[in-house]
Amino acid sequence: MRCQICGEEAIISTSNGTFCREHFLVHFEKEALNTIKRFNLIEKGEKIAVANSGGKDSLSLLFFLSKYFKKSNEIISITIDEGIAGYRDKTIETMEKYTKMLGIKYKIYSYKDFSGMTLDEITKRTDSIPCSICGTFRRYLLNYAAMENKADKLATAHNMDDEAESIIMNLIQNNFDNLIRSGPISGVVKDEGFVTKIKPFIFLSEKETMLYSILNGILALHTPCPYAEFGIRNQVSKEIKVLEDALPGSKRKMIEKAIELKARFKDSEQKKINHCKICGAPASGEICGVCSIKMMLGQ
Repeated sequence: MRCQICGEEAIISTSNGTFCREHFLVHFEKEALNTIKRFNLIEKGEKIAVANSGGKDSLSLLFFLSKYFKKSNEIISITIDEGIAGYRDKTIETMEKYTKMLGIKYKIYSYKDFSGMTLDEITKRTDSIPCSICGTFRRYLLNYAAMENKADKLATAHNMDDEAESIIMNLIQNNFDNLIRSGPISGVVKDEGFVTKIKPFIFLSEKETMLYSILNGILALHTPCPYAEFGIRNQVSKEIKVLEDALPGSKRKMIEKAIELKARFKDSEQKKINHCKICGAPASGEICGVCSIKMMLGQ
């Protein structure tokens, strides 16, 4: 296997190309920079909040943004502590280590402080799928944290695999509203209650992000969340990997088609954003998902 650029021995081969160490690093960063430029994800002077779990993807994103945007933009790291014993506490240690190395300030927001219970405690109080509750709380807290810190953008490390999985999940669940919110810039309708969420790594695979982290000496934990088996994403992820092996480039084509679909509805979509009558956050109904869950938990 040879690098498609120089002919030297390659270290990776994906639908995005076959590269040696040197040209892989160039390819990875160029792909992310092209995505930022193509979709105007970051403008000079904007404050960028980076969702940082302490895992390989988010630490790679923090490293990349620090390398290219730290001089022109203020960057802050935001970590959500769900309260998963033996898992999140370990990744927080890693997060703290690398944010200090990069000279980037960080803040931690926990489910415990927000709702009075950790995710471990919440799962004992309800029969609901942990991933459903966790996803609702996590999205809410990330947006809350970005707003509290007066960020202009909220950057997440969603890679090509993550995005393709989300597209398939929304199709399976017949969730068209969420489908057209996908893409490098999340959402369709702007609202003062949302901080714009961006995904610079959306056209880079999980495999590529893993290698980028290793080559840059980012020794993050690669242990999956212990609750992952309860959600459908785990099964969808397996099927997408099979599809990509059989039809290379499928993931990227799915994402590009979703972006095209979103563009068709961008101007015509006039759906009004409601605001939760309890907390005031943007909501699809009278009460947002987080407040509904907290009411279910007796809070």
